[in-house]
Amino acid sequence: MTRTIQQRPPRRAKRPRGATTTAAVPARLWACVLACGIAGAMPAPAQSASAGFDCTKATRQIDKAICGWDTVAALDGRMTAAYKTALAAQHGEAAVAAARQSQREWLARRDRRCALNKVTPREGSEEGLSPRQFGQLMCLQTAYPARIAQLMDIAAAPLVPRKVETVPVEPLQAAYPDDWSQAGYQAQFSPDKTLMALGVEDGAGYIKQVWLYQPASGRLVAASPRTHVSRPAQRGDISDLNTWIWGRDGRLYIQAKHPLGPGSLFAADMQGYAELRDPPPDVARHLANLDAARSRAPAPGTPPQEKQPPGFDDDSYDEQQGGNFTAWAQNKGHGSFDLMAAGAGDTAPRLIASGGWELRAFLFDPSGTRLFYNGTDGLVVTDPATGTTRRLQGTRGTTSEVRPINMSADGAILVYSASGGCTRDAAHEIDLDADDDDGKRVCVAYLPAVAGAAATAPALAAPAAEEGSAHADRWLGKWQGSGEGALRADIHRDTAKPGHLAVDLYTSAPGCSGAVTLYGQPQGAKLQGTSHDPDQPAAPACTIEFSLDHAGALKSEVAGPCSYYHGASCGFDGSMTRSK
Repeated sequence: MTRTIQQRPPRRAKRPRGATTTAAVPARLWACVLACGIAGAMPAPAQSASAGFDCTKATRQIDKAICGWDTVAALDGRMTAAYKTALAAQHGEAAVAAARQSQREWLARRDRRCALNKVTPREGSEEGLSPRQFGQLMCLQTAYPARIAQLMDIAAAPLVPRKVETVPVEPLQAAYPDDWSQAGYQAQFSPDKTLMALGVEDGAGYIKQVWLYQPASGRLVAASPRTHVSRPAQRGDISDLNTWIWGRDGRLYIQAKHPLGPGSLFAADMQGYAELRDPPPDVARHLANLDAARSRAPAPGTPPQEKQPPGFDDDSYDEQQGGNFTAWAQNKGHGSFDLMAAGAGDTAPRLIASGGWELRAFLFDPSGTRLFYNGTDGLVVTDPATGTTRRLQGTRGTTSEVRPINMSADGAILVYSASGGCTRDAAHEIDLDADDDDGKRVCVAYLPAVAGAAATAPALAAPAAEEGSAHADRWLGKWQGSGEGALRADIHRDTAKPGHLAVDLYTSAPGCSGAVTLYGQPQGAKLQGTSHDPDQPAAPACTIEFSLDHAGALKSEVAGPCSYYHGASCGFDGSMTRSK
């Protein structure tokens, strides 16, 4: 089985620039200032604040302080909204009373801890605040996020990973001593999930080196040389590492370009990497298909696609499919995006979240029940069918601190980057005086199974009694699974040819999708399907071999050029079981 990943443009937020610090202000404190939007803020009139109470009636000093800063007032407003949501989610008078008591206790602790005469004075204000005023501001600013996360957990229990691993950082520190701490990443799992390819991005978002991580051993080894940087090109330099292919032998094959000569291919495993002249047949075939797709003149029309969901237009980006849902980022202009989703029967799209460029980094699992994206205080996950939103436990911070990277094709493993560590949780208050560590880590979270997911493959449909149709009937129906992406198939009779079948096959992965219709006649447990579109005679014929095994699984294997019908980071190879 092979799969590829295509270079994508950088989408991560850049670190704030121009901030100044003093020796009296810890780096962690300034990180909070920048992340929470305090830097450069000026006192605002009380009526412009969005606190959760009436600022015109504020009499206590701490209430006036909350209303006096838009950022703190906005946090208070968010907390009040989260509290109301948590109350509404409670069942029974006892649960409601407990939630109210918890909120009263937190407010009392906030008032005691952040009282002007109790806070730790802090130097370094650029707005003329006294050390005590600045200390109170920072106390309030750091108190709210944890409470908001706690209230979210009261409203909907967080998604708790079964296990979280941290990719070793020492090899990256040794390889990139000057910039390892803020590098961006791309990732891709092998089909059997025993290895993970990790691409390290340069400052422009292009992959400068590929590594291999083995979860079983916890080892990280280089899988390619580095691209050349900031010097005249020389023979032997490589300019990019755009294509990754998983070979049938379990190795990772990386295609590289040379600025002064022909490209090359590197093969990598946990023992290291080496340049190859003669790739294995399956890899050579895949490379030939990619080259043909890149050099082919555009055929008339467009490849077959599924019907677009309602609300999807030219300003829609990064379409991903999960279950019966499609999700995408809708460009609203001026750097604003809405994260949208639509089900198979929807007549209008559903708004999941609103924000900025960070929403383009969302990930949708194959079940269609977990849509991961950046929230205000860490990664959150929404079920588009119910609208229920909950936190991913063990994450915190804005997009500059935590960011989803990729998922395994079956949605069982989530990869994300996080500043300082992989288990810093938004529900835990920040200690501004602790030793600062904002270096990015790559985190591998093993997620619990989706509720209601089938534990075993369902049995094959019983053959029909009608003579001549038994071979066809055992194939009919809807199928779903994974491989080179999340796979779906709808198999039905070909009305033009008795005994023949039509297979509508779809694939999707983060940033990639594809679709093709194939036709063929089943021969027992095997079916060879070939695409044919009379409206596009110049389109290449895609051939896929399907097989049914004794456990009820439908396997698909590409036997002919099919890259015309899907993006470079997904494909049609894989295994499926019947959908309910």
